[in-house]
Formats: sequence, C-alpha cells, structure tokens
Amino acid sequence: MVLLIRDKDINAVNIKPEEVIEAVENAYKQKSNDHAFEIPRIEIRIKGRHLPHIAPGTTSVGHGMAYLEYSKAIVISHSYHFSWHKYISQIIDAEDGETLAFIMREREPFGVKTKKIDSKGLRTGAAAAIGAKYLAREDVETVGVIGTGRIGRASLICLQKVRDFNKVYSHSGTRRDDEFAKDMEKTLGVDVIACDKLETVVRKAEILITATYATEPIVKGEWLNEGIHISGMGADDTLKAELDINAISRMDKIVIDSDKCLTIGEIALPMKMGIISPENIHGKIGEIINGIKPGRESPEEITFFESDGTNIQTASVAWLIYNKVKKAGFGVETSNIASFFINP
Repeated sequence: MVLLIRDKDINAVNIKPEEVIEAVENAYKQKSNDHAFEIPRIEIRIKGRHLPHIAPGTTSVGHGMAYLEYSKAIVISHSYHFSWHKYISQIIDAEDGETLAFIMREREPFGVKTKKIDSKGLRTGAAAAIGAKYLAREDVETVGVIGTGRIGRASLICLQKVRDFNKVYSHSGTRRDDEFAKDMEKTLGVDVIACDKLETVVRKAEILITATYATEPIVKGEWLNEGIHISGMGADDTLKAELDINAISRMDKIVIDSDKCLTIGEIALPMKMGIISPENIHGKIGEIINGIKPGRESPEEITFFESDGTNIQTASVAWLIYNKVKKAGFGVETSNIASFFINP
C-alpha cells in the first residue's frame, strides 16, 4: 500500500518552521558527511527558453532525485510549471525499493495574490535562516527583506527562530508593500517598515534576505555596511542576479549549498570576468555546520550565503511530511496509485 498525501493532509499536521529548519540543516550535514547524494534539478523548457527559471511566461517540467542515507529514503521529485504549478515527490524505501508515499503539492499561478506559506516556501526560508545561523552576527537588531512574496515571508518567519531582531525593513516596489508590512508585523511581533527605496533596506540591514526574480542586479556593493550577512534566495538560474559585481567582490566569505550555485548569474559572471575565482568560495554550508570550515570569524566580516534550492532539501522536507502525516493518520493508503494523479 502507498500513502497518498495532498496539501490538505500537510496543512492538517501543521508543519512548524523549526521542524523544517532542523530537517534541512540535517540534510546539509548528511551531504557534507557523504551520507546524502543528489542529482541536480534537470529542467525541460517548453516555452520561454530565453526567460529565467519559472518566470511568468515559461512552461517547463523538472526532475530531481536525492538519497538520505540516515533516513534510508530515496526521494524522486517532479515539478510542473504551466498555468498551474504542481510538485510531486515519490518516497522510496532504500532497503527494499518499495514506494512508501506520493506527495502532491500545488501552488497558485503567477499573478494570484496569496499570503499562504506552504512547506516548499518554508524549505527555502529554512535555508535562508540556516545561512544566517552560521554566518550572521549574534547581536543583530535589524533585518532587511527584498521581495515580499511567499519566500520573503517564509524567510522572515524562519529567521526569527535562529536570531532575535526587533525591526524589519522591506521592499518589493509593488502596492502590496504596506500590506506585507502590516501582516508580518502581526506575525513576527516586531516593527516592519515598508520602504520606498531599495537602498534604504540594504543600508539599514544587518541581515539581508533577497527573494526576487531579478535578472539585473538590484543590490549594490557600496550600500553594504560592515558586518552584514546576506542570504540570497532569489537567484537560482544562470539568468538571475540580485547582487552586483561590486557586492560580490566585497564579500569576505561566500558560502554555497551546492556546486550548481557556481552557475548562477551573480556568481558566474564575476568569475568569468576574473573578479573572483573558485578559491574565493569559502565552502559549502554543510562544511560550516559540521565544523570542517569556520563560519563568521569577526563582527566586521561581510558574508553571503547563496542557495540554489537543492534536491536534498526537497527530500528532507518530503521525509518530514511523510512521517508526520503517517503518524497522524492522515493521507489515503491505496494500491490504486493512478487515482492520485487523475482525481482532483
């Protein structure tokens, strides 16, 4: 029998940010210890080949795979980006090859206004928080967030689990900035200020979260104060860049979560220009977590965590969801797997 899990089942078990942070951090740790393995995301672009990953106007099908040795689980992930967005994870028992579960998650299409933070959003938000946990100063008061969609929201919620802060500056350049500030002020219990200028957010921030679809750099190096940490969540494609070349060149430590980060526009371009080299990459986040390489070493360091959104992250959250749903008795056990894909 296979357990079929949908959004309603995930919502019913109330996945907590702390649980997602722990799951993702554990996945990074396993990867660094050679106990987790993955095949990077493969994407077939159907429309919008000249556009960045999952930009409005693109349609695509993606595929990825990861193995978590400690969990004895293999997770095969499929993503579908059309006028609708669906994500399907198949969880396989690594010992006998039996399929344990299918998880289907759906997301609102572009242009649909939502405050919903799903487990996929929390997965990315958890990565942002983990980067800050190991690279940001302990004594921060102000946080900046550029991009006020689901990733910006999830990143702030997760960040509050690893750092205490009392003020957030936000910007997206849309009419929803004020609404975002009001919503997040209630959620976080701290002051959230919507800023008209992106520069204001960057200059005020001690920790900065970037969560946009920018294809041209929006964060300038001259705006960065000493001691700032940046978790870059938006750029995940060769065509995307949120930080300019000057900002990248000012980094004392650049930490990545996978080698695929080296192909992302904001890192690949300065490498191609010879402004930075592979030697300027301090290491992977799993090495920092495991103590193989140091995290922040001084209050003045400017640090940057670049996350591509790895398949081991996806697998770790899928494993978390499966165990919580199964324990709670939700989902549907069936031998008729076809019904999962046909029925709404």
